[in-house]
Amino acid sequence: MDSNIGMYSILLSAGLLGSIGHCMGMCGPLVAMVGLRIERRGLAKIPYFLLYHGARIAVYCILGAAAGGLGSLFGFGPGLNRIASLISIALGTGVILLGMGYLGWLPLGRVQGGGAWLNRAMNQAIAYKGYKNMVLLGALNGLLPCGLVYSSLLILASSGGALPGALGMLIFGAGTVPALLVIGLGAGALSAKTRQLLAHGAGFLIMITGLQLCLRGAAALGVLPSLKLGGFVLW
Repeated sequence: MDSNIGMYSILLSAGLLGSIGHCMGMCGPLVAMVGLRIERRGLAKIPYFLLYHGARIAVYCILGAAAGGLGSLFGFGPGLNRIASLISIALGTGVILLGMGYLGWLPLGRVQGGGAWLNRAMNQAIAYKGYKNMVLLGALNGLLPCGLVYSSLLILASSGGALPGALGMLIFGAGTVPALLVIGLGAGALSAKTRQLLAHGAGFLIMITGLQLCLRGAAALGVLPSLKLGGFVLW
């Protein structure tokens, strides 16, 4: 678990920066609209939004557990065997490419939006009233295609198991809550330029972690030496 502390720190920072820079623009309008509907019914917003974000992060945790569990089947963990080393390099390359797409540097563009069925389900969930609709809406939001989420899941494939994978997505998801909670409660948004800078910061953090995965795999293969900073293993 200690070997994942650096990874968790990156994921928390990416969640914080990404939510302010990217999620405000993508999920912000949805959250603001839901908040307005709750306000018009004269209800307290915080309990509803806690359910919404709780359900969204619960889905992230399930996905993280699956990613960490599958990764452990290929020998990912503190020590890598030859096959796991090659997969680590492949995953790291994938994370870097997703990060570049998230930043708009590749023709792939940012992975975002959702399938027609998902959009229909979210529209129906918005129309419902009560706590159940917030749980459903949050869970569906957790399934929306997002480059930042996908990158985090690829990173957590090297976390060493289902539990650390779920914990990693819990930390990432917690990092996305403050900015979206502020929007839902009605506070003003930052300028588009500021949000873009913060989104780029999240993308760079993800790409750095992808590079770390590549270097970790290369070091395990003996292509280059491992590097430690005090008691922290960089790769």
